[in-house]
Amino acid sequence: MCIVIPTFNRADVVIRCLEHLERQTFTDFEVVMVDDGSTDRTPQLIERYLATSPLRLRYVRQANSGPATARNRAISMTRAKLCIIIGDDILAIPEFVAIHVQFHRDNPAVQDAALGLTTWSEAGQTVTPFMRWMETGFQFDYVNLRAGRAPDWRHFYTSNLSVKTELLHRHPFDERFRKALMEDMELGYRIQAREGLRLVFLPEALAEHIHPMKLRQACRRAQDIGRTSLFFEKLWPEATQTQPRRLRQFCGDILGRNPWILRPLTWMTDMLTRFWCPNPLLGLTLAAHAAVGRRSRDRSVL
Repeated sequence: MCIVIPTFNRADVVIRCLEHLERQTFTDFEVVMVDDGSTDRTPQLIERYLATSPLRLRYVRQANSGPATARNRAISMTRAKLCIIIGDDILAIPEFVAIHVQFHRDNPAVQDAALGLTTWSEAGQTVTPFMRWMETGFQFDYVNLRAGRAPDWRHFYTSNLSVKTELLHRHPFDERFRKALMEDMELGYRIQAREGLRLVFLPEALAEHIHPMKLRQACRRAQDIGRTSLFFEKLWPEATQTQPRRLRQFCGDILGRNPWILRPLTWMTDMLTRFWCPNPLLGLTLAAHAAVGRRSRDRSVL
């Protein structure tokens, strides 16, 4: 069994990620970490960590090419039959690996995959009301999954995911996606369309996420999502043809065409989120920034 971790400039947390893997109750696994061209202290910290770590850790570096390329390289380096894919800012509970492994023992078909639960870590960051709001759908859709919704390709989240290596060899990540934006969902859709992905939600496979987020960062991310989603729709137009167009998206498109309205709206929303989270206003602001991204000629996320 192999744990795949791409990393980029997360010297602040990457060692904590690895230390949590040291504490797993199931220990028969290797870790392959591909450094996607970090310019911070990550290489030095990892080299120092390797000198004393009990983990079977392979660490390689590459020029900055994006997490999709980093994951493909890591997967190509392992002969394990199962890959668990996590982020470099993920802190796994001790039973994390054992839960994923047991699922695949019980479900040996190559199309069977498992999605664990990712929540904000209360240690190492301040979890703001805005970050809690992000959990209701913008960052992840775990609220609906915990309420009983069946997962599909839209929930193919590589922060906490286990997939048969054979399936990943047949269907690698699309390396044209240069950022951690929809490259995992695109792969999930491609597998589901070609082989019939069966994704199961395992809420007990808990991992905590250290990634502080403020509204301004989320707005920049929304613009990147807008650009990336446009590319995704060109690749797979049938994937979004049946999606209903929501009022929030319609209003967001109008605002996105009028920066003189969007700028004060963003400022006002930013001020309000320091005290409380006005859900409709937050959704509208991010939808408007996504609309800006869809119209942008900048394709730096690809």
